[in-house]
Amino acid sequence: MDDSSLTFMEATRQDSQCIDHAARIWAQAAAQRDRKPTPTDGSQALAGVQRRLALPEARLVMASKDEVPAGFTIASPHDGYLEIYYVAVAPDFWGQGIARVLLSEVDRHAASAGHVELRLWVIADNSRAIELYLSCGYQHTGQELIDETSGRTEFLLRKKLSREPG
Repeated sequence: MDDSSLTFMEATRQDSQCIDHAARIWAQAAAQRDRKPTPTDGSQALAGVQRRLALPEARLVMASKDEVPAGFTIASPHDGYLEIYYVAVAPDFWGQGIARVLLSEVDRHAASAGHVELRLWVIADNSRAIELYLSCGYQHTGQELIDETSGRTEFLLRKKLSREPG
């Protein structure tokens, strides 16, 4: 991917425009993934994005391509690891490597913050996301749960970060 036109912005909880972009991207990507009608806005996803941003030290990073919001991540630290809650790319940008670049950015941030592990939950039937995560070094933990809201099975994946000497 030519990521020279890809820019990153870390958003604050007060950045309502970026939060709205994130919610819209999530709503559209989830609808596409689940083969449902594409929503015109992100209103149904906004509460979830805001809930995760309310976590201590939560971090939203928006990726834009040619100044158009293309994808985002939200992650928050826990005891010794960083949990990724959202990795989403707008459907118009699928297949361009943006999710992989976003995950690399999370790796860099986690390592610089002293985290040794990343964790995320992924919907069990989301084979596209699972393939991406595995190719980026995540591994199955054997843990799974049924999401209370969706009723879908999710798997916990984790990635150990290497510590650079020095």
